[in-house]
Parts: sequence; structure tokens; C-alpha cells
Amino acid sequence: MRIEDFVNLINQKLDGLNIPPNTLPAKILFCVAQNRAGLSAYRTTAKILQNNRMLGIPVDPNPDGSQNMINQYTYNVVKCVFDAIKNDAVVNVAIPSNSIMVQSEGGNAGGPVTTVGRNILSSISKGIIQ
Repeated sequence: MRIEDFVNLINQKLDGLNIPPNTLPAKILFCVAQNRAGLSAYRTTAKILQNNRMLGIPVDPNPDGSQNMINQYTYNVVKCVFDAIKNDAVVNVAIPSNSIMVQSEGGNAGGPVTTVGRNILSSISKGIIQ
């Protein structure tokens, strides 16, 4: 068996599993999120056109010199989809109870006081897709 066949077999088996992905630890998630460029219709269109070229789909100007309408169509579709994602989508996040730990310090007439607490109710938060 060739290595490509083995990799394809493993990918087929994994694609058939319905296992939710692991959540990254918060510090790693934060670091990964900081390095993302965000959605770009130009960058994605360029990638699609590059893939089209590899598949033999024409991306160069037409033989008569006119613009290739497939390229314009591709950009239009990608831009509309990205605009919808950016402007219409919403991210809802559930924060389970007892998941946020808080430590506070203060003082009173008896001296310094340190308290530890946690959220007692589940909460919902919203975010923005970028």
C-alpha cells in the first residue's frame, strides 16, 4: 500500500466519525486567534483561481483578449458570501456556571481580605466574526 492510499484511507475513516473537535485551552486559543488575518475576498478568490488553473479551468483572459468572466463571477460570489458572514452572522457563546474563577483583594478594619469566587449562573455572550 502506498503512503497516499494509507492517508486517504485514514481520512475516509476519520471523516465518517461524528466526534466534536476538542476545545483548545484558553491561552492557546487566544494566541492562535491573534495570528489570524481575517476573511479576505481577494485572498480567497486568488486561491480559488489558482485551484481552477490546476484543474484546467481557464483563468487567463479569453482568446479574443476580453476579460474572463469566470474570474469576475468567482470574486462576486466569494465577496457576497463573506459580506453575509461578516454582516449577518452572529456568534453565541455559552459560559457554563462555575467556569470563571475570580480572586479579589481588599481590606477592612480587621486587615487585608482575599476572596475567591465564581460565576453561579450560566451566561450567554455574543461576538463578531471577522
